[in-house]
Amino acid sequence: MDALPAEASCPICLEYFRDPVSIHCGHHFCRSCIERCWEWSTAGFACPRCRDTAPQRSLRPSRELARVLEIARRLSRGEALGSGDEEEEGCRRHREPLEVFCKEDGALLCAICRESRAHRAHTVLPLPEAVREYREQIQARLQTLKDDREKLLEFREAEMKRNWEYLFQGLRLSLEELSRHLLARLGDLESDIGKVQEENVTSLTKEISRLDTRVQELEEKCQQPARTFLQDISGTLTSLGKENLQLPPSPLPELEKKIHHFREENILLEETLRSFQDILMFELPEKMTVTLDPGTAHPQLLVAPDGSSVSWESARDPPGDGAGAGTGTDPPADGPGPGPGPEPGTDPSVLGREGVTAGRRCWDVQVAPAGSWALGVARETLGSGAETPGSEAETPGSSEWELWSMGLCQGQFWALTSLERIPLFPIRAPSRVRVALDYEGGQVAFFDADKRSLIFAFPAASFKGQSIHPWFLVWGEGSRITLCR
Repeated sequence: MDALPAEASCPICLEYFRDPVSIHCGHHFCRSCIERCWEWSTAGFACPRCRDTAPQRSLRPSRELARVLEIARRLSRGEALGSGDEEEEGCRRHREPLEVFCKEDGALLCAICRESRAHRAHTVLPLPEAVREYREQIQARLQTLKDDREKLLEFREAEMKRNWEYLFQGLRLSLEELSRHLLARLGDLESDIGKVQEENVTSLTKEISRLDTRVQELEEKCQQPARTFLQDISGTLTSLGKENLQLPPSPLPELEKKIHHFREENILLEETLRSFQDILMFELPEKMTVTLDPGTAHPQLLVAPDGSSVSWESARDPPGDGAGAGTGTDPPADGPGPGPGPEPGTDPSVLGREGVTAGRRCWDVQVAPAGSWALGVARETLGSGAETPGSEAETPGSSEWELWSMGLCQGQFWALTSLERIPLFPIRAPSRVRVALDYEGGQVAFFDADKRSLIFAFPAASFKGQSIHPWFLVWGEGSRITLCR
């Protein structure tokens, strides 16, 4: 601004132009300065600079000059130039920069508006101070809204859990009623079988008694003298020809039909119970946030800074001597699987920071379609010098890990433990998997989280009061696991 020529200053106030206008002779003045100068003029309107007089007042806005002066002011303050913000446009009435904020009217003001009668008694703040004050108010309100949102989420979770509990209660009562019905049907079936058996025994007893009598008669006939024996021999032979064994009708077809029908009803009950149990395992556990612990990660793995994902990094240097099967870029021949005491740093795996020692917990995981992966839980059996997972004191051989996991290797699904592998045959590869852990029940289950269907559940085990950690394994180009928050 110091380098601008004198023509940038008003000849009346000797300050840089404010809302510059030109008059009849072409000279420029501040609008307010020339208006005050001509306020009491009665004999024409003379230019304060060249004294040229005009019969009528003529004020023409010099917007180009105002624009140039505004750019110069902004450059002198080190501000960036733009074309669309409010500051650069300035006050529409006075063409002055907007420098203060009126709290009563909620409006941006220039210096001239600030001194006007409309705003003179109002509370005004410099723009930075006004922005800071209102920003603090918004931030405080925003935090309140976030807190309210968390409360509503917790209330919704509790409400959904109550709804599930009511539904489960109704299902339980229905299943109990169905069970009583089937037991009553079974009792009726047993009674029918007993009745048929009793009737058949009675009928057979009568037939046996009749046959005994007939045998005795024929034996006595054979003992008669010749004349007596031959007297009615033709009638005797005719009656013998008409003798037929009268067996009672077999009850087996009818009984088999009833037993088959009862078995079908019992299968329905079993399937309903299994479905009910799957729903319980999927819905009842409390969702927990899992964060990956980079301190337990294999050197070939890349853990996100926030611990939300892990991926295989083939460009990384494999670990040095002493690494077990599964280290480096070459996996075990059978793919990722159980070995004797798998340890973080040996298999390409990583643990979750959070440990579970009680209750029901679950977490969802997004798995990439490429590469191989496995996920589940691990229980550490501490040795003499072992600390918590990932600590500096942890060394290979100081602890053993027992696994309950499920994984995909070379297109085949497996249920993996520390000692065995069980092949699984899901209909399709899940993209999102839920791991459900029932600590007291000793059960680990895996679900297709999108279909809410059970993939596999391990038989009940004992966790022996030890901490159970989420466990993840990735191997192969493009392999990645992302935790669903």
